[in-house]
Amino acid sequence: MKKQKDKGRLARSLRAMSVVPLVLLGVVISIFSYQAVKAAMHKAVNTELKNIANAVAMTYDLLYPGDYQVVENEDIDVMKGNTKLTSDFSIIDRLKEETQIDITLFFQDIRVLTTIHDDNGTRIVGTAANYRIKEDVLDKGKPHFYTNTIINEVQYFAYYAPLFNADGSVTGMVYAGKPCTEVKAAVRQAVLPILVIVLCGVGIVSIVVSSHTEKILYALQKIRTFLSSVSKGNLWEELDPVVLHRNDELSAMGYSALYMQRSLRTLVEQDTLTELNNRRFADKRLKETQAQADAHGTRFVVAIGDIDFFKSVNDTYGHECGDVVLKQVADVLKKHMTGKGFVARWGGEEFLFLYDCTDLEKARKETETLLDEIRNMEIPYEEQILKITMTFGLAEGGMNSKIKELLQQADNNLYKGKEAGRNRVVI
Repeated sequence: MKKQKDKGRLARSLRAMSVVPLVLLGVVISIFSYQAVKAAMHKAVNTELKNIANAVAMTYDLLYPGDYQVVENEDIDVMKGNTKLTSDFSIIDRLKEETQIDITLFFQDIRVLTTIHDDNGTRIVGTAANYRIKEDVLDKGKPHFYTNTIINEVQYFAYYAPLFNADGSVTGMVYAGKPCTEVKAAVRQAVLPILVIVLCGVGIVSIVVSSHTEKILYALQKIRTFLSSVSKGNLWEELDPVVLHRNDELSAMGYSALYMQRSLRTLVEQDTLTELNNRRFADKRLKETQAQADAHGTRFVVAIGDIDFFKSVNDTYGHECGDVVLKQVADVLKKHMTGKGFVARWGGEEFLFLYDCTDLEKARKETETLLDEIRNMEIPYEEQILKITMTFGLAEGGMNSKIKELLQQADNNLYKGKEAGRNRVVI
């Protein structure tokens, strides 16, 4: 349960480290894109409204030369030169129809002409501009752009430009405006494709990164399983080839784990002096061979070999000489058994042989050949040449054999060989 919990924590951490930054990047790009489009749209609206406001002022100047003034008759009328502007909405209505921009002319801060209507459909002429607009435009004589001007409870992007008489005095204002809802809708429409692209990009990259993360987690889990099996004594556990084929740090970890396994196997299953397999390894292989025979009905032969009069070698020349003899004999045994089975140091000067998939007669011939090789050995030691012989006892195994009984039979045959004078193979 603890391992599964740890695995889940690591998986969550890796996914978070890979996906969360991408999501945050997507959010940042989206916000930046929205702000950039918004700023560009505001600038474009400002320019559009400015041009229309200036065009309106120029149109009235061209059509009606003269100053703006108020004439009091039966009603109070606003004049431009000799032309009465009051109630003549034709010019601004035409411009509104062409541009979809609301237009208003102010005399001072009072609306004289406008395309803006109230809820009842009545033009809001005669109403006053906001005091702040009066201060910014009329009092200072400078145009101004607003992004949130409320007119008749509707928010507008608005551009106000002062109107001047011939003497340079500010006599009123011209207004051009567009409802904020229209501009915001245009911003959203412009940003939407960018957001879709960003989301698709983040999604695709997240899938790729997540897939890569899963592969990393898979490799880590395989390495962990491998190490866990080795730690429990399975020194022949195989590591998933997927890990070794990665060509990155994880594959390097996998190879390191394999090297560690082989080192442990050498320490645990190999005799340090002769570099042959040791008794622990031999016991394991004997069990595996018997299981194979039980499953498929194959035959095999077990042999135990002993160096003749080895004690006298140690007594006469010393244990160092005995070690030299063991090493040289081990080299011959290992070479002889290549492709036939295996040989292990059984203990002291005794060696265990296993001939795979063969019968007793073939194994006897192979062992006789080996014995000839041993007889012909010349082992140099301190300017002397030593000659040795060996005695072998063999036993044949197959389906339903008992390893313990086979070893006992081979050992009995070895004993018979020694009793008969050594330097022979007994079956």
